Amino acid sequence: MALRTLTVDLERGHARQQLPAVVERDYLGGRGAIAWLLWNYLPPDTPPLAPENLLIFAAGPLAGTDSFATGGFIVGTRSPLTGAIGYGWAQGHWGAGLRCSGYDILIIRGEAREWCYLQIDGDQVRLRSAAHLLGRDTVETDARIRAELGDDYRVVALGAAGEANVAYASIVGEGRYMAEPAGAGAIMAGKRLKAIAVRGSTTQQVADTRKFTAAQEVVRRRVEASPTAGAIRAQGSLPLLARAAEWGALTLQNGRSGDSTDSLAAARTTLAARPRISRGCAGCPMPCYFDSQRRPGETAPLPDLEILAGFGARCGISNPDALLVIADRCLRLGLDPAAASAAVAFLMECQDEGLNQSGTLPWGDDEAVLSALERLAMRQEKREMLSLGVGEIADVFWGGAAFAPQIKGLAMPGLDPRALTEIALALATSPIGGDYRYAMAYEELIAEPPPWLPDEPSHPLAVKGKVLRLIWHERFAAVLDAAGACRRLGLMGYQISPGELLAMISGATGMAISATDMVRIGERIITLERMFAHRYADNGAVDELPTRWAEEPLEEGRAAGHLPPLRDLRAEYYRRHGWDASGEPTAARLAELGIKG
Repeated sequence: MALRTLTVDLERGHARQQLPAVVERDYLGGRGAIAWLLWNYLPPDTPPLAPENLLIFAAGPLAGTDSFATGGFIVGTRSPLTGAIGYGWAQGHWGAGLRCSGYDILIIRGEAREWCYLQIDGDQVRLRSAAHLLGRDTVETDARIRAELGDDYRVVALGAAGEANVAYASIVGEGRYMAEPAGAGAIMAGKRLKAIAVRGSTTQQVADTRKFTAAQEVVRRRVEASPTAGAIRAQGSLPLLARAAEWGALTLQNGRSGDSTDSLAAARTTLAARPRISRGCAGCPMPCYFDSQRRPGETAPLPDLEILAGFGARCGISNPDALLVIADRCLRLGLDPAAASAAVAFLMECQDEGLNQSGTLPWGDDEAVLSALERLAMRQEKREMLSLGVGEIADVFWGGAAFAPQIKGLAMPGLDPRALTEIALALATSPIGGDYRYAMAYEELIAEPPPWLPDEPSHPLAVKGKVLRLIWHERFAAVLDAAGACRRLGLMGYQISPGELLAMISGATGMAISATDMVRIGERIITLERMFAHRYADNGAVDELPTRWAEEPLEEGRAAGHLPPLRDLRAEYYRRHGWDASGEPTAARLAELGIKG
């Protein structure tokens, strides 16, 4: 079945179409379809913030089926932070709602005259005024729209940070699930689109129920027996922090110090011990999102890996209550925590070094950080420095680029790459910019990686096998995203094997695809994204870490004196992908994958 597409022009109306069958065959759907559309339909000279830029939401062929961990969505666009393709990934149920409403892909183009929100209910597509929603946070917006339209609608929305044109504003699904990393939120805000509400009533049928259900049952049984899944099921992504701390990846003051802090470890323990309420996806055997009780009758999202590594270690905030409030404000305002903490840490260091004279962000000052985040929700005549994002701020302060935690314009999450070789290579080479979540290569933070990974496992500071394993992660993440399976279940928890994913895809779609076909789908998506970055990214495709993380080894901790041998790793990485010495896919490789150069 061809991919069903709804295109909404915010100035001219909407249209339905089906993509050529070759797109489903070669790219499957989801992220693959987004990459294909941006490469083939977006004029290369389109500025990211121009109305003509495309904002594309997609759900893979597993979404909307009667299964667990398949209801999320991916949103893609030409990123205003990098100029390359930018993605946001979110779990939840909105993607399932889109497919059950009759569409695999939603394309938004143009710019509304006034703030609006989009209502999709099967054939009924309507723009509604969002005047009464302006200033409301993502949780309030979700509740207000469902009160207007019906509780069976699923909503994605911007918070006040998007309305205020913060560069790293994020889209939030269902008032719960942040679409990370940043980029797409700023495009949605530029189109004056506050929210999108979808209602779908038709469960998507699978071609081979027996095959599909059998694969799901294998995954369920593995989750029930897995210590890794059990830890995530109890505390979300927090268990990964202990191993990050053990290997020296939680560095302080924007990576200046490798000293570990007892106070941050105590904060992690305190947060993990608090009463929790699961807010994971319906039916998932490994729920990974939780609310934590702040005080009787009041809850906030349990801070996850990015909050504690970013605001906790990088910015020096160790007060558990403050970290809870920060997590809550990021969700409600619609702020990517990794990008926000990177910008805050950079300005803290600029102030410490005398480059920034504002004097408003001392290290570890939780009240100052919360005040700064609140200011990001206010629309101002003159944009505040912090709202620009670390990639743009770095150009303001002389010498700041050397210690700005960003690559290709996109903020680096808080884990220090000098302690994690595979994550270092993932950060440097990612075509979307400096975020290792592109590949979800978390194996260095897992005590027992799964047996289906290639090569022998090695410790985080080692080099052997890391290139091969990163490429495996890239391909597998791309196929998970194209299919619509949860990347947290498949990669953070390592609970879906390639064989089970293949069975789920073929069982759902009826497509006769082999393991080789699946690998080629992943490689085709990665290569297309790489081509886009090489041709159109603002900073080209320079696969480097910032100077601090590339040339200045830590003096303390288990990673002291270590620097990832990026030059050698990069050369092997290019070679294994079939790219030239500069990292650009060769004509022969493009021909092999069927990609038009």
